[in-house]
Amino acid sequence: MIDKRCKLCLIESRVNDLIKLGNDDKIPELLEEISRNLKTNKNRDELFVDTFNYIKKLVKNDDPYNYIKNYLNEIGKKASLLIKEKLIKNNWDINLALKFSAAANIIDSNVLGYEPIDINKALYDEPKIFGEIKIPKNETIYLVLDNSGEVYIDLLLKETLIKNGYKVKTVMRKESYEIDVSMNNEILPDIVVDGNYSPLKSINNGFLIAKGIANLEAYLFSNHTLSTLHLFRAKCFVLADKFNVAKNTPIIINGEDLLKIFKI
Repeated sequence: MIDKRCKLCLIESRVNDLIKLGNDDKIPELLEEISRNLKTNKNRDELFVDTFNYIKKLVKNDDPYNYIKNYLNEIGKKASLLIKEKLIKNNWDINLALKFSAAANIIDSNVLGYEPIDINKALYDEPKIFGEIKIPKNETIYLVLDNSGEVYIDLLLKETLIKNGYKVKTVMRKESYEIDVSMNNEILPDIVVDGNYSPLKSINNGFLIAKGIANLEAYLFSNHTLSTLHLFRAKCFVLADKFNVAKNTPIIINGEDLLKIFKI
C-alpha cells in the first residue's frame, strides 16, 4: 500500500522535473503516464524509477541532471576534506564516520516537503539512532551509494571501515536516476549494477550499508534475506511521522528494526 502523500510526491516531483528541464509543454503527456503507472501494482521504488525514465524519454536526455551532479560533486569534494581531518583526529572512529554519512544525505532533487540545507553545516547534525549498530567483520560489506556530492562523505566511511579491518565494496547504478551517482560521473565503484533501479536488490550476500531513501524503499520491497544498516534523512513528512522525528533528521537504523517500524 502506497501512502497517498507518496503519490502526491510522485506527481509533484516529476512535474517539477519537466519544469526545471524546460519541457513544461509535455506535462499533459507526463500526467497520463503517471496515471497509467499508478493503476498498476508497482511498488514505490518502481513507480519513481519508471516515471523518471519516462522523463528522460520526453526530454531526450539519458542523464538530464548531469550538470547538477557535477556541481554537487565539487561541493562534496570540498566538504570531505574537512571531514577527513575530523576522522583522522578521531582515529578513524566508525561511529563518527557513520554519523557523517547519515548527515550527508541532505541533498535531493525532488522530495515533497524537502528543505535544502547547506551540506557544510548539515554534516554536524546529530542523527537519531534506532537499535544497535553491528557491522560484522566476517562478511563483505557492500556500501550502496546514493546522491552525488554526498558520495565523497560515503567514500570516507568506506575508508574508515577498511582502516578498521573490514572488507568493503561500493555499489552504484549504471544508468542515471535523478541526482544519484551513476557511471556517467567521476566515481569509480567496485560494483556497477545494470539499469537504474536500486542496486541493493542485486546483492545476494554479505552485509549491506544502504544510503538514502530510495535504497531504503528498495529494501522494504525486497526479500529481506540480508542484514542491513540504513543511513538517511527523514526528508519528507511521511518518514518524519513514521520515525517520530523532526523533518530532515538524520537516521541510522538496522534492517531488523526498520522492518518493525514499517510493520513488515
